[in-house]
Amino acid sequence: MFAKLFLSHIALTVAAIVTLAGILYSIVSDNLLQRTLNQLSSINILKAKLVANYFLRSQQNLEALQLEHKFLNIFTAVHSAVENGKSVHNADMEDVENICRLYNFKNIHLYDLDHHELYSTDTTHYKENVLKKIDSVIHVQPTRQRLIDASHTSPVKQTVLFYYVPVLRDSQRVGVVLVEEDFQNIQSIVSETTGMGSTGESYIVGPGYTMRSASRFFPDKSPGEITVRTDAVKKSLVGESGSGTILDYRGKKVLSVYRPIGEGDLNWVIISEIDWDEAMEPIVRLRYYIIGIAFFMLLLTALVTFFLSNAITQPILKLRQVIQQLSRGVVPTHRILAVSDDEVGQMADAIYQLAAGLERTSTFATEIGKGNFEASFVTLSEWDTLGRALIQMRDELKAFNERDVKLVRARASALLEGQENERRRIVKELHDGVGQLLTAIRMRVEMLEGDDPLREEIRKQINETIAEVRRISYNVMPQALVDFGLEAALKGLCDSMKRYSSLDIDFTYIKESHQVLNFEVTTALFRIAQEGLNNVVKYANASTVDLHIIQKEDEIYLALEDDGKGFDVSDTETAQGMGLQNIRERAKLLNGSAEIHSVPGQGTVIEVHIPVRHA
Repeated sequence: MFAKLFLSHIALTVAAIVTLAGILYSIVSDNLLQRTLNQLSSINILKAKLVANYFLRSQQNLEALQLEHKFLNIFTAVHSAVENGKSVHNADMEDVENICRLYNFKNIHLYDLDHHELYSTDTTHYKENVLKKIDSVIHVQPTRQRLIDASHTSPVKQTVLFYYVPVLRDSQRVGVVLVEEDFQNIQSIVSETTGMGSTGESYIVGPGYTMRSASRFFPDKSPGEITVRTDAVKKSLVGESGSGTILDYRGKKVLSVYRPIGEGDLNWVIISEIDWDEAMEPIVRLRYYIIGIAFFMLLLTALVTFFLSNAITQPILKLRQVIQQLSRGVVPTHRILAVSDDEVGQMADAIYQLAAGLERTSTFATEIGKGNFEASFVTLSEWDTLGRALIQMRDELKAFNERDVKLVRARASALLEGQENERRRIVKELHDGVGQLLTAIRMRVEMLEGDDPLREEIRKQINETIAEVRRISYNVMPQALVDFGLEAALKGLCDSMKRYSSLDIDFTYIKESHQVLNFEVTTALFRIAQEGLNNVVKYANASTVDLHIIQKEDEIYLALEDDGKGFDVSDTETAQGMGLQNIRERAKLLNGSAEIHSVPGQGTVIEVHIPVRHA
């Protein structure tokens, strides 16, 4: 047992240390990787903007010179001198050279429309394929300024850029100015390696997957001699921007960030990369620190586990037999010897049985206390006297409760039946006795001659008395309930309430089923509505009442809602007497339910559901 406890703790500790170390290493590695990519991305974005802004600034300068007719004036003077066989004026030559120096251009070349070079700041004469390349680019809009990449025409594989500037006179092209960009200005932007370590670099790649800027790692090669077909270049050439881990043009694993350069005439992309080994160097150092800390923690855990395991196993061995007896629900009186190969397994099983048994016993006793006599229970063992006693008590309480419920319902039903019978008798006595006498008196008074005011007053009082007797008779037992059913009786009740109170009653009766209700249900619903309306008149101080009945296939739904002062439902017994309690009892006797919702100042809603038994 000691060996298992000791080894399990050691194994758990090793697993925990390895897991935590792995998680820590993964988190730090991911964070460092993301931070490096973010830094590269910032550098890449900055350089892309600087290059794009450089091109934009040069194009704006050329557009300004074009608007000032600077090129037109120079072209006109040079073209005239060439046609007349004269030498180009020194002032014109100085103007062209000054433009080169002022705007940091490499060379400026003037051509007529037949590709004849009129003047150049460079002695190099470009091959015909350079001019054809330019013509192929500008043939769609020859009057618009363009930036043209002619690198593939360079015999030494260097990057060659021209600004094509049309010379316009009255919106008509009369000549061409080719301004050669000094690519070293762009190279200086791209070559800056601040914040990129010893292996980081940024470079530009153009169409054909060839470099346009110089390589940090191959300084003796021209850019056009280096082909870059990496995933970063392929994605960025189709307009995508992003980052990731790839193999660069040297075959080295690198962190790479890529994006197109925002220049419409050039399909160039800029790539910023740093070697994976340099980027992950702090993680390698961290790995050794983690391994050292893990070995130290493992040694410390082994020492602590040794002492704790020894202290835990001794008392457990002594308590094993006692726990086994408790697991069967028997209070142990003496030690029971048991043979087992694994003490921890026996103790864990016994504790589990004991805890589960006690929990089941407690839950079962609680359910019995709540009146849930359908709860099931399994004894701990055949000797579990407490469990068997609880089961017997549940069965006896269940039988007693069923008898008590039947008796209470029988008494309540008999009481209500007696009340209804007594009401029928009182109504009959009022109708046959008092009603007939009042009718006879009224007829006698009618037979008196003359127009005596006293006789009229007596006759009026007799009519009012007859109306009051009829109203009392209707409240006690409406004949409409017997003759015409629940809807007519409730309508009469609402009309009576309107006459003798200031309530505005909205009564609706919806029949979704045409089943005939038995008299017991109709009487209960009528009494519930009557009780509710009387409570509204007495206590609610309401102005409007909504009484809605829905007769469904399987139940009758009654809703009574007023806009009165409302009350606290928890104080129903003391505040409203027995009225609301009678509503609940009548619904309960028919296996239904009555819910009363009220908030002080917000009115009251009574909802009643009574099931309908089909014949």
